[in-house]
Amino acid sequence: MGHGDMDHGDSQMCNMNMLFTWNTQNLCIIFRWWHIQTTPGLIFSLLGVVALTAAYEALRQASRRYERFANRETLEVPTDGETVTERTPFLWSGRNQVEVTKRAHVIKALIYAFQTFYAFMLM
Repeated sequence: MGHGDMDHGDSQMCNMNMLFTWNTQNLCIIFRWWHIQTTPGLIFSLLGVVALTAAYEALRQASRRYERFANRETLEVPTDGETVTERTPFLWSGRNQVEVTKRAHVIKALIYAFQTFYAFMLM
């Protein structure tokens, strides 16, 4: 007692198992408020974890797509000494390649930070 694991006696004790279990007695998944007490609750929670994992994979795929997009856009922006042509995208006129590259790196870093946080939360 005194560890913050109990709210109102033994019936509210929260067990966070590190291995797969079918035990439905006072089981917590990921967060203390995600408290499992029934078998259907465990099954729905397992499906929820699968959905969270699928969302993580979707985030990874979106990250890869953004990297391809950023690389393509960086190549299309004229460098400092290059003249603007018909192929130069309208929205990028007046910008140089260094500015576009820096912005893409910041966005990729933010996506990577969120992706890493998400991965550790799932673990």
